[in-house]
Amino acid sequence: MALNVAPVRDTKWLTLEVCRQFQRGTCSRSDEECKFAHPPKSCQVENGRVIACFDSLKGRCTRENCKYLHPPTHLKTQLEINGRNNLIQQKTAAAMLAQQMQFMFPGTPLQPV
Repeated sequence: MALNVAPVRDTKWLTLEVCRQFQRGTCSRSDEECKFAHPPKSCQVENGRVIACFDSLKGRCTRENCKYLHPPTHLKTQLEINGRNNLIQQKTAAAMLAQQMQFMFPGTPLQPV
């Protein structure tokens, strides 16, 4: 009996807080200066947060009216750091789970999905 360990995609690292002053129309900073997101109207904003476009981070979004934020450089850099940290956490959690499974089911090979 082989156990499948499927990876779970976590997109929380792609979320950014929207500038409260921007939401009120009173932010004096530009997109490039503000440490919070200034999303266009086409972006979905939920609970004061917006999701960044993964394809945009990779420089390959081709959507005409993308519902995700195409972040400025300074926010893109922060998202890339968040993504690397998230990946490290996922790999660590998967390794710990695999170790626990081996302990619970000795002699059972794990098959990554």
